[in-house]
Amino acid sequence: MWAGDSSKNLMNMTYGSTIGELMSLKELVKLLIEKEHVSPRAIKTLLDLLVDKSEGVQSHELNAATMILSMVASEDHTLVAMNMNLLITAGFTGDIELAKNTCILLQQGVPAKKQEAQDFTRLEETHRLVSTISDKLLESYNTPHVDWIGFSNEAVKALYCLCEIPDTILTEILNKLLLKTFPPKGGDLLDNMEDSSPTVNPLAGLHMYRLLSLLGQTALSTLVHIDTRVLDELKHRSTVRQQIEESKREKNLKTRGNKTLNESATDAAEEELGLQGATADDAEVEHVRQVLEREIVSGQGYLARFAPLLKHICSSPQLYPCHRIQNAAVLALCKFMLVSSTLCEDNIQLLFTLLEKSTDEKTRCNIMILLHDLIIRFPNLLVNWTNKIYARLSDESVKVRSTTIRVLTNLILNDMVKVKGNISELAGCLEDEDPKIRSLTKLFFAELSKKSNAIYNVMADIISHLSDPETGRSKDHFQSIMKYLFEFIDKDKQAESLVEKLCHRFRATRCDRQWHDLSFCLSLLSYSEKTLKKLLDNIACYHDKLADTEVYSNFNLIVEKARKNVKSEDLLNDFETKLRFCHDKAGGDGSAGTDEILSQMKDLIIKPPPPPATRQTRARGRKKKESSSEEEEEEEEPAARTTKPVRRGQPGKRKQPVSSTESDDDLELPNIQNNTASSAEDSDDFEISVRTSGRAGRKKPPPPAAAKSKSKPVTSSRRSKR
Repeated sequence: MWAGDSSKNLMNMTYGSTIGELMSLKELVKLLIEKEHVSPRAIKTLLDLLVDKSEGVQSHELNAATMILSMVASEDHTLVAMNMNLLITAGFTGDIELAKNTCILLQQGVPAKKQEAQDFTRLEETHRLVSTISDKLLESYNTPHVDWIGFSNEAVKALYCLCEIPDTILTEILNKLLLKTFPPKGGDLLDNMEDSSPTVNPLAGLHMYRLLSLLGQTALSTLVHIDTRVLDELKHRSTVRQQIEESKREKNLKTRGNKTLNESATDAAEEELGLQGATADDAEVEHVRQVLEREIVSGQGYLARFAPLLKHICSSPQLYPCHRIQNAAVLALCKFMLVSSTLCEDNIQLLFTLLEKSTDEKTRCNIMILLHDLIIRFPNLLVNWTNKIYARLSDESVKVRSTTIRVLTNLILNDMVKVKGNISELAGCLEDEDPKIRSLTKLFFAELSKKSNAIYNVMADIISHLSDPETGRSKDHFQSIMKYLFEFIDKDKQAESLVEKLCHRFRATRCDRQWHDLSFCLSLLSYSEKTLKKLLDNIACYHDKLADTEVYSNFNLIVEKARKNVKSEDLLNDFETKLRFCHDKAGGDGSAGTDEILSQMKDLIIKPPPPPATRQTRARGRKKKESSSEEEEEEEEPAARTTKPVRRGQPGKRKQPVSSTESDDDLELPNIQNNTASSAEDSDDFEISVRTSGRAGRKKPPPPAAAKSKSKPVTSSRRSKR
């Protein structure tokens, strides 16, 4: 359990820390709380440090103590409720940085769990905290060189987290700040905004900058408040209402008896399908959506009065040349657009124009960050603007390129932006001049490779775009990019399919550089027997490019690499022979055309040797040899092998052979069906001649059914005659 010195050591870890380091420290404190290493004494030490404020305590120590208390309160929200008055007294009497950290600490007073948050009692607008925050905002409004923007953002978040009606409180604060920014000249206050000048108010620029920032944060906090807390409250009330109605229905059932058959069936079906709760939830969601769409930044809402002013400042940089005012106006406009899709659709063109033409890199970075939120909230509205986002990968500012990569990484990995189409521009950042951007890009592709076939699906498009000479990318950069990306192609099926795609792309090439790039990519793949056979089958796509020395060298490298995995020497030799043949033919006098080369390659096919003979194959070979010799003898003496057919009923007994020199065409067939009294000799001669002509010169298979049907009457007539 840490206290005293341990608390001071944790405070020392906050000095000069970045946001990422502070988040890591927060996780460390969380682990200490889970293992019960945080004692009440340690927390009291930090609180006493805020209350005492002795002369030896520095302001940065007070800020560090407040930050550690915020980390503890994120796990135990009761810390804020138990020490609310102490925090209000001690946190807002120091510098503005301490007030900002105190607001962050107060936000942890709301329970994180949904059920506990619904039971949380919010503060009335007359609470001491509301007046304290409002006074601090107004007092420091005229003070330059302080982080008033950071304090105001956290103050707005704290009011929306803790108060019952935060929109009313913020309206009063904004009205007071408007009076300081635009002194009244009579008439409506908002009508005098654009007429004010620095001669009337020397701090007009500072006030305008701070007022616009507060407007944007108010719109964003209102969106979060309505879309989460108000919606959850409406759903909770709807659930309670349904429970009350259900209890009343059960009481009525007991008093009046059973329900009718139709009522029981309807209620049972609704309970089974969950239609009652689902319908109520849909109605609440639609109601909240309509409120955000029509009553906050548009229509008759209070913030809607400032939307034309924001658009005017963003579209008139010549009238407002101050970069801080431009940046604040753009941020506020983007946050207004997050609330309403109608306002977003009306101003999206202006936003991308500023992203492309603004001279302030901070403004471009902020637009890119807010575009991330706009795409998540209204994906259908920005689907056609994705190309403009990818275009910022070639921005001259390193900060803009770095921000763009971070935004695209988050969107692509969460499936909010399609990978195909412009992914080659992101792959080009692998060779960016800034090492931080190269590291971010490698991290993106490493995470993308964890999705099945994600890199394989876009590899062909990346190669096609980066190998285009119009992109202006050097050969060394291309090869370095491909070497990194092809490390993620580790499946044989992916390699086999990619080989076929790349081979067909040879036909669409326009210059030697594309031949070199495609052949280099093919040489990076690992080859199995199927993959190599696929490459050989598509040789017609690239055979004419083999005359180029570099292309031929890359294919020879493929052969050497394939020898490690491919066991078929015949396939390797066949492929190597055809490569050499195409290289020699295409690189000769140039007279050989494509059809001629392909026709000549057919003669180069190397047939594999027969498998070694076994006992069964040897016996089959001897039988085939004997049968083939017999067939040769029959072909030499066809007329001497004619025999008389075997008579039915006397197996194995044949008549004496009768020579026959007549062919089947010269044979005159008797009318067997009508002339049943024909002589036995005629019928015998007819039958012998038919059998002899069918068996002459070859072994005749069994006669067809028609021949058998014709020979039966002859035999029967011969028997009847006898």
